[in-house]
Amino acid sequence: MKKQAIIFLSGKFNLKDDYYKNIKYEEYDIYCADGGANYTYSLGIVPKVILGDLDSIEKKVKKYYEKLEVEFKKFPVSKDFTDGELILNKITAKYENVLVLGGLGGRTDHFITNLNLLEKYKNVTYEDENEIIFYVKKEMQIHGKKGKIISFIPLTPINSLTLEGFLYPLDGINISRSSSLCMSNIINKEKVRIKYDKGSIIGIIQK
Repeated sequence: MKKQAIIFLSGKFNLKDDYYKNIKYEEYDIYCADGGANYTYSLGIVPKVILGDLDSIEKKVKKYYEKLEVEFKKFPVSKDFTDGELILNKITAKYENVLVLGGLGGRTDHFITNLNLLEKYKNVTYEDENEIIFYVKKEMQIHGKKGKIISFIPLTPINSLTLEGFLYPLDGINISRSSSLCMSNIINKEKVRIKYDKGSIIGIIQK
């Protein structure tokens, strides 16, 4: 089984951007949550499975993938999860890394929910042509992003946050959930280090 997967959600993004054209889709298992299949259709990609209540997928797209015998898993419109969380719950345990496309933009409630889901599904990264959004592990390094703007958003109060290799370093600082202290830092070295003792943080890198 492949160790990487891509999930297409139905958020807004610019398919004409080179970022989407340059992804090596053959190195991933591809999944779609409902209307995300409209994007894979436009990109000429055949997904492994399409899941959801299927109320957002275009008719021509559904017929096309049915002819190719793509697997569909339909769920009721009334359910306890968004289509995005439904698919994350089904597949994330099978892969080391899961890249989610189409999870940014669109409705604000869906966007905020997707960010909160990073605390639950820590091997997931949301990405579009502008940003990379990920869960910050209690001790981790970032490589190859020198010069990029990065913000850290606390989902809970953070105990003893240390940032090494950034323009604005920190050394064991406690951060409240409402703090904006960690906005718009800059990655100052080829390899930087993040460490904290307790809490949950997401990171956002501007491309």
